[in-house]
Amino acid sequence: MYSPDDTIVAVSSPSLLPAQIGRTILRLSGAGAFSIFQNSNLEFVSNFGFRISDLTSANRLFNSKISQRGIYPFRIHLPDGVWADGTAYCFVAPASYTGQDVIELHLLAAGPVAEAVYQQILKCGFRQAGPGEFTLRAYLNGKFDLSQAEAVMHIVSAGSENQLAAAQRLLSGGLAGKIAQVRNDLLELLSLLEAGLDFTEEDIEFVQPQQACEKIKTLSSQIQSILDGAVRCEELMDLPAVGLAGLPGAGKSSLMNALTSQPRSIVSDSQATTRDVLTELLELPCGWCVLFDCAGLGLKNTDTLDELAKDAALQALRSASAVIFCVDLAGENQQDAARIFRQLGAKTFIAVGTKADLLNATVIQQKQRQLKDLFGIEFLVTSAATGAGLESLKMKLSEALLSVVEGESETDPRIATNLRHRQKLESSLKRLAEAAEEIYNEHPEVGAMLLRSAWQELGGLEHEHIDERILDVIFSKFCIGK
Repeated sequence: MYSPDDTIVAVSSPSLLPAQIGRTILRLSGAGAFSIFQNSNLEFVSNFGFRISDLTSANRLFNSKISQRGIYPFRIHLPDGVWADGTAYCFVAPASYTGQDVIELHLLAAGPVAEAVYQQILKCGFRQAGPGEFTLRAYLNGKFDLSQAEAVMHIVSAGSENQLAAAQRLLSGGLAGKIAQVRNDLLELLSLLEAGLDFTEEDIEFVQPQQACEKIKTLSSQIQSILDGAVRCEELMDLPAVGLAGLPGAGKSSLMNALTSQPRSIVSDSQATTRDVLTELLELPCGWCVLFDCAGLGLKNTDTLDELAKDAALQALRSASAVIFCVDLAGENQQDAARIFRQLGAKTFIAVGTKADLLNATVIQQKQRQLKDLFGIEFLVTSAATGAGLESLKMKLSEALLSVVEGESETDPRIATNLRHRQKLESSLKRLAEAAEEIYNEHPEVGAMLLRSAWQELGGLEHEHIDERILDVIFSKFCIGK
C-alpha cells in the first residue's frame, strides 16, 4: 500500500478527445499540496485578470489566506513561452474530501496543454496517485466507512440513473446503520456473558443460557433479514437487460440490427438461424441497456440443439428487465405466438408487430386489432427495413425501464450489498450459530469467544480489523484520480 503521508496528484476528470477543448481537473492531496504555489511555475493572478508579477507578493497574498478554503485564479508557465490560466479550489485539512490539504486545479484547455501542466506539477516532487487513493485516504481519515467508500466507486462507474440510485443507497449508510445496531446488541450480550464468567466462584449469573440463546437467535434473524432483503451491487451496477422474444422467423434479428445499427444478428430467409444469446449495447433516452437476441421459441424442438437453444433463450428472457415480444404481422401462426407469450411470464412486456413494410395501412390496422384481442396488449408497429416505429419503440422501452426503476426506488427499502459484505454477514451468522450451540452445551467461555469473533466480523464491514491486503483489493478497482 502507498504511504498516506505522500502528497499525491492525478487527473480527476474524463479524458478529452483529440482536438477537444474542455475542463480538466488536477487533484492534489497531502501535507505538501499547498507548496505547489512556491515550487512550480504557477502564480496567482488578481480577481480582475491582471497578473501579479511579483511572485513573492503572490505567495504572501496566498499565505495570508491559507487558514481558509478559497478559490484563486492562477497562471502556470510552461516551456517555450506557453502559459495556461485556471482556477485553484483550495480545501484546508481536515475540511476536505480526503481529510488532508486538497487543491483542485481546473483548466479550460486542450488535452496536450492539460497534460503539459500535469507533467509540470509532477516535476515538483509529487507522486502520481494510485487507483482509488484519494478515497482510500478519505476512509483512513474517517471521512467514510468502508461500505460508503465502496459506494463511491459504484457512483463513479455508474452509467445510468438506476445504477446511480443503487450506488447512492449504499453511500447513504443504510447498511452501516443496521450493522451498528446489531453490533451494539451483540456487544451488550457479550458483556453480560463475560461478566458472568468473571464471577463464576460467586455463582452469579448475569444472563441465563436460554436467554442468551434466544438473543442470539434474534440477532441471527436480523442479519439473515439483511442478507435476504439485500439487492446485490453486482446486479445493480449492470446495465438493464432487454430481450427480444418470439417465434422463429418473427423478425427479431432484423429488429436488433436496425435498433443498434450493427449487423449483430444473422438475418436469413431460413428460420431458426439464431442459436446463441447475442448481445449489443443500445442507447435509449433514459440511458443505455443491453439488448439481446436469442433463439426463437417454437413449441416443438426438432433436435437436441434446438432444445438447448430454447432453454438458453428462456433463462435469459426470464431474468431480463424487459422483453420485446415480436410477432410477424404477416404471419399465420398467431395462436402459437400467443401461447409462447403467456408462458414467458416476464414483468415488463412491449409487444411489437414486425415487417410492417410488407402490408398496407388498412391491413396493419386490422392486424393490430386482432393481436390486441388475442394477446390482451397493444402492439407497436415496426419495420426494420424502413425504420418505421423504431424511435417510438425506443421511447416506449425507455419509459418502461424508468418505470421499473422508479417503482423499485419508491417501494424497495432493500440495502445494496456487495460480495465482501455478504461474506462478512454469512461468516458472522456461522459464528453466532456455533456460539449458541456452545452456550446451550454449558460452555459459556467458548460461546463468548465465538460471539466476540462474530462482533469482529461485523466490524470488518466498516472499520475494525481490515487487513491491508483487503484494502488493496478493494481500492484497486477504482480508477486513477478518485
